[in-house]
Amino acid sequence: MARNVQLIQRLVVATVLLSTAATTTAGCRQSPPPPPKAAAIDPDPFERARVAMDRREYGIAVELLRQALARRPADLGTHYRLGVSASYLDHNDEARSEFEWVVAHGAPGAPEVQLARNWLESRNTGSRAALPSQSAAPPASVGEEPSPRNPEMASLVGRAVGHDGVKARLQLFLKSVPGTPGKNEYHILRTDQQGNYRFAEVVPGEYVLTDAIAGPPTWRLRVSLAKGDHLVLDLSSANQTTIRDDFPEARP
Repeated sequence: MARNVQLIQRLVVATVLLSTAATTTAGCRQSPPPPPKAAAIDPDPFERARVAMDRREYGIAVELLRQALARRPADLGTHYRLGVSASYLDHNDEARSEFEWVVAHGAPGAPEVQLARNWLESRNTGSRAALPSQSAAPPASVGEEPSPRNPEMASLVGRAVGHDGVKARLQLFLKSVPGTPGKNEYHILRTDQQGNYRFAEVVPGEYVLTDAIAGPPTWRLRVSLAKGDHLVLDLSSANQTTIRDDFPEARP
């Protein structure tokens, strides 16, 4: 009887040992748990849009800025940049909507608000800054003095030609220099298919002539206009910002 008890005890101990060994072996054969997946990086569409604007890729910028607005619908800078990008693409309805939002929600003294207001005012009926296509009169050729509407005003004409040729449909901005007699003057137009441009009926004063209000410009020149002036100024590789920048303090 005692021998049977001892035999049973040995069998129990052996079973426990075998079970423990099997568990240990199985545990050693198991693959280690996979490392946690790295969180996907979602670049901010606003920052990507800023890069696109710097590269003058306004179609890409518009799409990215729309995405950014879906995330931050009340961000003034995003609305403003979307308006700028849309205006470069001649999406004037979208540009108007964005600039109206900026004026309605931004601080009155903010630069974005002032520029947005100027753009909107330039689109009013009868504005001197209306695009050539909105005017009943055909544009004059460069160097040709149009019939003066007001001898108290001035005009600026020229042609835009870069390293890659004629700059057709290039958007140009003529904005008065702060603190000068022509304050709050702001004109926008696009060159024609030959790169010609004409700012007519301009209040005499000191102006910045540039092709960009967001991102690095190709041209940024100071223009002085006196009463009755008809100034001819061509934009070329000789007066690009890499050679001449009349407002270097404005660099981003």
